[in-house]
Order: sequence, then C-alpha cells, then structure tokens
Amino acid sequence: MYTYEMKAGYSAMDASLCMTVPAILDCFQDAAIFEAENGRITVAYLYERHTAWLLNSWQIVIDRRPRLNERIKIATAPYDFKGFLGYRNFTLSGEEGSVIVRAASIWTFVDTRKGCPVRPAQEIQEGYELAPKLDMAYAPRKIALLAGGEERERFKIRKYQIDSNRHMNNVEYVRLAMETLPEGTVIRELRAEYRRAARCGDEVTAVAAEAAGKYQVVLRDAEGGVYAIVEFLTADLA
Repeated sequence: MYTYEMKAGYSAMDASLCMTVPAILDCFQDAAIFEAENGRITVAYLYERHTAWLLNSWQIVIDRRPRLNERIKIATAPYDFKGFLGYRNFTLSGEEGSVIVRAASIWTFVDTRKGCPVRPAQEIQEGYELAPKLDMAYAPRKIALLAGGEERERFKIRKYQIDSNRHMNNVEYVRLAMETLPEGTVIRELRAEYRRAARCGDEVTAVAAEAAGKYQVVLRDAEGGVYAIVEFLTADLA
C-alpha cells in the first residue's frame, strides 16, 4: 500500500473551511500517480507502450471532510484485476488516525492507438502490489439513470481542465456536476460513471434529477450522448 501525508491547505477549502470533495479526489488521483512513479509501471512506461489506465468509475464514502490545517494521510492500493479492468481502493485518514473517507475505483486498461480496452500484460499486472480489498459496502459499477431530469447548466470545456491524456480530467466532471447542487448540500457519498471523454472546446450540458434520496447529474454532449453520470447521496436528501 502506498501512503503520503500532507496538511489540508486553504486553497483546498470551501466556505466552511473544510476540504472540498474535488480536492479529496485530487488527493486520491495524486496517490495513484505517486505510487506509479515510485514503482516500475510509471506513466511514461505506459505511454511508451501506447497504453493507459483510464478511470471507469468512482465510489466515495465521506464520514467527514478534512479541516483547514489538519494533518491527513492518503493511502491507496490495487486489489484485483479482471480482464481489462483494474480495481483500486483509497482511504483518507484524519489527524486522529481514523479513516474519514474511503473509496473504491475501477479503471480500464486501454490501447491508446486503437482506442479500445485490452487486457494488461502479465508483466504489467506483476508491477503492482495487490492489497486486501477494503471493507466497505460496494455499489455497482454502472449507475442506473433516474427518470426525467432538468437542464441546469451548460459548460464550455477549457484548456486548464485537460490532463496528460488530452481529455478532461476525471475530477473536472465532478466539479461541473457540483455546480448544480442546491446551496448548503452536504455530500455523504458520491458515485461517478465515465462513459466518454470530453475534450477542449466541447460543450457539456448538465441535466439533474432527484429521486429516492439521490441527486443525479448526467453530463451530456450537444447530441444528447453521455460523457459521465455523477450521483450524490446527501444529508439533505437522504
């Protein structure tokens, strides 16, 4: 398991002086990259072989968010491979030592030249140290769409939202979805399913629906196709 520590800085806070949900996801994303860069299967190693791990889905369970200046520890480890999918857990612990955020993620191994999923070679799988699966209630990988929905926002994808894979970074989809949340909403759990990559200059429409204690945002393209689905369980709606 790979771990790193940091202090929760002001630039990661919201108005309540607690770390934002996207900032937590940034920490998890960094942990996965730090682990790779300190091992054999680095980002450059994969790029040289025209391959990449692309995020398929998130499930984030939040007991509480880190406070300003709190010393936190982020940990991550892969726990399984199945076909072209890789499974990885994350935790964030507060300064008292207990886990306050836990996460499950699923990643797709992709041939970047062909643009299709492929099974990672044995040497790549052996380049990761697997850990036991985190004890948590796992949600399905796919998110069932809620009926109805109302257009809430439209966004133009900017250069700063693009990462090294040349498409919008996975955390940015969550940021866009959160723009539609009612003021004062407290997020207790987040799920995200990524279906298609948005690129610089694309227009994204956020369509929101509520039902059975869920607030769901579907991020669509100009023709109605789905880029991603982001679903929130909140203290206000649950």
